[in-house]
Amino acid sequence: MIRRLRPAAALLVALAPVPLAAQGGAVVPQTAVSYTITLVPSDTGAHLLAEVETGWRLRTVNPVEMNLDTAFRVVRVLVDGKPNTRLSRTMYARPVGQVVVPHEKAPGDTLTTRVRYHGLARGGVHLGPGRAGARALAGETAGDQASPWLPLPADPARARVTVVWNVQADTGQRVAANGTFTGVDTLNYGHMTWHYRLDAPVPLDGLAVAAGRYAVTTVAHAACPGPCVPVTLWTAPGDSAAAAAAFRHAGDVLDFMVARLGPYPYPGLAHVAVPLAPAGRPGASIVLYDETQVRGVTEADIARATAAQWLGNAVSDSGAAGDRPSEAAAAYLALLWPGGTASRGTAPGGAALTRGVEAIRQLHRAVGDSTFFRGLRRYIQDNRNFTVAPAALERAMAEAAGKPLEWRWRTAVGE
Repeated sequence: MIRRLRPAAALLVALAPVPLAAQGGAVVPQTAVSYTITLVPSDTGAHLLAEVETGWRLRTVNPVEMNLDTAFRVVRVLVDGKPNTRLSRTMYARPVGQVVVPHEKAPGDTLTTRVRYHGLARGGVHLGPGRAGARALAGETAGDQASPWLPLPADPARARVTVVWNVQADTGQRVAANGTFTGVDTLNYGHMTWHYRLDAPVPLDGLAVAAGRYAVTTVAHAACPGPCVPVTLWTAPGDSAAAAAAFRHAGDVLDFMVARLGPYPYPGLAHVAVPLAPAGRPGASIVLYDETQVRGVTEADIARATAAQWLGNAVSDSGAAGDRPSEAAAAYLALLWPGGTASRGTAPGGAALTRGVEAIRQLHRAVGDSTFFRGLRRYIQDNRNFTVAPAALERAMAEAAGKPLEWRWRTAVGE
């Protein structure tokens, strides 16, 4: 764990190994299975010191390749916790955005890499004042927002990882991240390190973190069967009352989804206002909102972010953007929340439904309520913690109906 680190390391300069992708032939990427992310933001400015330990399941004898933006200077790489003498010949001030880690292990073995680096991120993460002037940190990996600030495997779109966060913040700040809060360490010079852990494998683009001077409001549930899943709202203190009005039914929205999709997959759900405009879908157990617009968040927005915890995070799609039935199903379920507009064929604001959402609506109408929701629960239960192809949803719906269905995702979306 990084305490109060000062990035100063003598770098050995030599020729970097040639990445496998540049040697010709097909490259089978190694599989990333876990991330331990330690972030130490500077007290002033936007400088970030980070250390990311990645656990790998090796598929070949080839080196591990990671992509890391050249805006960062790599100051140390450890392999299985130790310096690698072969790697010491690598020039860490890289001319290309890759860190190549040779090893002597066999396919099926596990390996960990730990990369320490520092610099100014070119996107995906914000370090500096928020709207109220207080310093804040916010980062997300949705869409392509991971590539400017985290080392990534060669196939990030298919990666599912467990995650541990160690985030340094000033005394008086609070940190939110994926998973369960596991503790805080008090450091010198008015700093603390907050720790979170999520043991369920989630899509690599489902990670998110925030730190700042937050007022945290616990959202009430009108009624929920059994213990209620904790739902919280994190805002700047001056925004807490106004934002709480927009999120007053967030707990009820979660209970609405539980009744249709089954048990909630994570320990809680945090809605967090940040000085960063989220570019993609909600993170696992934590949803980031642009703090300048948090007061105007609609219940349809909250419902979609909540449904995405099951459909998009617990089960994720292997297809490219626009070809993701899980995410389309989450958007459709948001429109079923009381006050939604699915029955009128429009999305919030009167916009036409996307082809994917319309395809899910056609499926719902074809099979009826009981089969549709039974099929979604089966889909989640059978594929939880996996990335799947559209055929998995088709199969779950057919099993729920007890007969083959004519509905096919690609046909319904016009492919």
